[in-house]
Amino acid sequence: MIRTLATAVSRLVLRVFYRNVEAAGLDRVPAAGPTILVLNHPNGLMDPLLLLCLSPRPVSFLAKSPLFTMPFVSLFVKAFDSIPVYRPQDADADVRRNRETFAKAREMLKRGGILALFPEGVSHDEPRLMPLKSGAARIALGAAAEGGVTIVPAGLTYEARDLFRSSALLRVAEPFTVEPIPLDEKGEPPRTAVKALTERLRVALEGATLQADDAATLELAAFAESLLPAGDGSLEARVAVRRLLLERAALLRDRAPERLASLVARLERFRAVLSSARLAPGALDSGTSRAELAASTLAALLVALFLAPPALLGLLAHAPAYNLVGPLAKRLSRGNTDIVATIKVFGAFLFFPLTWIALGTAAGLAWGLPLGLLTGLALPVLGYLALLLLERWEATVAALRALGLSLLRRPALARLRAERDALVAEMAALDADCRV
Repeated sequence: MIRTLATAVSRLVLRVFYRNVEAAGLDRVPAAGPTILVLNHPNGLMDPLLLLCLSPRPVSFLAKSPLFTMPFVSLFVKAFDSIPVYRPQDADADVRRNRETFAKAREMLKRGGILALFPEGVSHDEPRLMPLKSGAARIALGAAAEGGVTIVPAGLTYEARDLFRSSALLRVAEPFTVEPIPLDEKGEPPRTAVKALTERLRVALEGATLQADDAATLELAAFAESLLPAGDGSLEARVAVRRLLLERAALLRDRAPERLASLVARLERFRAVLSSARLAPGALDSGTSRAELAASTLAALLVALFLAPPALLGLLAHAPAYNLVGPLAKRLSRGNTDIVATIKVFGAFLFFPLTWIALGTAAGLAWGLPLGLLTGLALPVLGYLALLLLERWEATVAALRALGLSLLRRPALARLRAERDALVAEMAALDADCRV
């Protein structure tokens, strides 16, 4: 019952916080049998929430021991049959108890369960994987002694992990089976086998995620991808293109460093020009006529006007809490973007219900209990309408800006399109050179 309720709450959180959540390759997760899901860990508690809601099977987690004593959070980790991990960096953690952790994990797998692990051991905002801990390999090899265990690598990618209404992707890679090997007298696998399996996990996770030397390179790859002809528009397809761009750049860094540097400089300049004009690359699309732009802009304005009256009430009611949560998350995170989303979610769980209760109580005192209850129940709906209005308004402003450029500054738009096309042609040429 608690797990069902916690899952429902988690799905609601994801639905509100993210504009789009995608899952690719879920059919690769075995329908039954002992299974270990191994993932990267870029976004605090949002990572297990995504897996919890998207996994085709009920999943359990290894979770750091302090979570089991935190108010509210402990309810979630216990509801999902999580197993505590005792890390040296956690206060009052007795690392000797990790023998119990491994034993419980192996017992759960022996029963045919599915266990999720983040072998980096810590959430982080680095552009590359952190060195993997050996725990995942030790658990897998120990459990495999009584029968094969399937390991399923998966990558989590966020369009902008610390921003409200961004996108998230869970990509499941090819699974593989860990075959039984002899254990020592303490029930532990050989160190050589642990090291080899940990390395295999690292390679698998690197293939399922975006990896770069720095965050600026990842951002530039995202911009370069946005210039290319759109595929199906999914985050999965866009991430695949970014991965290919990063792979080609790595090859060119050795083969043609000057040519790569020239392209990077042109991309950075073009990104700065579009940013100063407050234009997205999609606004340059020459396939959209001015008449189509005008029609889409008018339609967006009409929708915005229709939503405006109730949405403005929701906006006014929720603005204080919303404007409090963002700065609070920024301050508490201390520059660690991997925990900003987590803090924002918990802040919203605290301040938005307090807003509904306070305004509902005020309405009840002023106009009576029925209207007070109605106000409290209506506020979440009005808040959601405010969210839709803001998103529609952003799209409307973007469409108006593109329309104004096409009507008033056609030569400037033509120059931007020409530079975009030249950059796309250069990227295609470099890609062809890499294939030689």
